[in-house]
Amino acid sequence: MERALMIWLEGCIAKKIPISGNLIKQKALKIYEHLRNNGPSYAGPENHSFVASKGWFEKLKKRYTLHNIKFQGEQASVDAEAAENYKLELARIIIEGGYSPDQIFNADETALYWKKLPSRTFIWKNQRRAQGFKPSKERIPLHVCSNLSGSLMIKPMIINRSSTPRVMKNINKTQLPVFWRSNKKAWMTQDLFKDWFYNCFIPAVETYTMVKNLYFKVLLVLDNAGCHNIELDHPNVKIVFLPPNCTPIIQPL
Repeated sequence: MERALMIWLEGCIAKKIPISGNLIKQKALKIYEHLRNNGPSYAGPENHSFVASKGWFEKLKKRYTLHNIKFQGEQASVDAEAAENYKLELARIIIEGGYSPDQIFNADETALYWKKLPSRTFIWKNQRRAQGFKPSKERIPLHVCSNLSGSLMIKPMIINRSSTPRVMKNINKTQLPVFWRSNKKAWMTQDLFKDWFYNCFIPAVETYTMVKNLYFKVLLVLDNAGCHNIELDHPNVKIVFLPPNCTPIIQPL
């Protein structure tokens, strides 16, 4: 449970999301209940009750060397009030549209730093320090998309600098488990996003709804990144945008 909690906390720190002690305790309880519902062996014996007590939290801080500090810089620009208001607005859209969790999608861009090494290492007790190294900045941009239920994860779009790298000279890229695209900067553009929407997202969702015997009507939630600011039109897809300065708090992916 704590391992999953630390992965969540690391993601929050990376996104500069404010995390309080109470929020960590609440998340720990949710993870515990999720693991327990999926099998007692994951969370402990059935007669054991995890309560995320103050004592547990103090020990957790020592185990993982957590401490509380003040945010500086850009975090002040996050609009928490607008984020809370939008949650209500999105809930209204979902209810009025009659969308099920299978029909609600979120898409976003990220990057895979495939050469990045761990920032920490184990050394012998008699050693005082470990020689550092310059971290690699090589990355592979990814565009990922999933529905709310987690029953459909659209195959990721990879954006490479080269359309056909030497090692892939004889490989049929249409058979890869990714939607392969390229441009000189290896970054998402409006044209690439439009390409993904019509040639990857729409076919995948249409097939999925047919197999699931669902009406082809979906909601796609996007952030307000410039590459998403393009007119897309499909009779079965409603697109909504998260408000500015709110994505670190309410972006599902």
